[in-house]
Amino acid sequence: MLNRRVEDLEVLRRADETLMAKRGYVVEMPEKGESVVACLSGGLDSVCNLEVLMGEFGLNVYPFFINRKQTNYRWEKKAKDFFEKYFLSKYPDLMHEIIEIDLETPAEIYNDDLRNLKSLTDKFPYRHDVAYPARNPLIFLAGMEYAYSLQAKGINPKTIFGTFMKSDNLYHSSLTTSRLLNLLMCQITGDWEFQFISIPIEREFGNCYDKDVYVKYCIEKGVPLEHSRSCVSADEIQCGKCPACWDRRHAFIVNGIKDSTPYQYPWTETPPYPVI
Repeated sequence: MLNRRVEDLEVLRRADETLMAKRGYVVEMPEKGESVVACLSGGLDSVCNLEVLMGEFGLNVYPFFINRKQTNYRWEKKAKDFFEKYFLSKYPDLMHEIIEIDLETPAEIYNDDLRNLKSLTDKFPYRHDVAYPARNPLIFLAGMEYAYSLQAKGINPKTIFGTFMKSDNLYHSSLTTSRLLNLLMCQITGDWEFQFISIPIEREFGNCYDKDVYVKYCIEKGVPLEHSRSCVSADEIQCGKCPACWDRRHAFIVNGIKDSTPYQYPWTETPPYPVI
């Protein structure tokens, strides 16, 4: 079941109806060998997603990485560099060099205000779940623009992949937002073949799962996930207690799989955010 906390099922239904009317389908998985674009943040989810796209579906992947002046940029870039080499070696016919896009989001001038707003207690019940409202849309619009630009080189990717999960509590990481963003991509390009897909929450594929499914798949495929970066801190060693770290660790624990990632703090059973 989708995360009802951040989904608007009526808006989702109307978006699906619009896509169906415009192109005869809501989303379709690209065929083996097709070119696609995918975001690689260096995090666990996006790394696993590349393995799934190439190892499971045989897709020709053009990844992009966003330098948005994030606090942990140095360590995300290190993870990105590692997995670029890893996947270029593992899938030389499917993996392409990662482009790095400079895109400051959220903007530094109001970043602190947004951070303070997340913790504000007022009549809006889920203020924290708004977080940085334009961050993900801007990132994936940049990905769509990259996909569109590749046509100048005779490459024609029409699908952009994200990696939103069932338990994501942010409105900008929901299937509803993904559909609306997909509509925007089609409208501003005048091309209704553009797709925006996050496999773990794509109900058209019957999917609704969390990162534990991706972790199990990638460990079985031998992907060295300890080199991925989930923690948002500026420290080299991942903290182990922020929401991103907790979700990461939980995915291994649920599977009964040893997590080789070093952390600063010991594991705690209680998640650092409200449970759905």
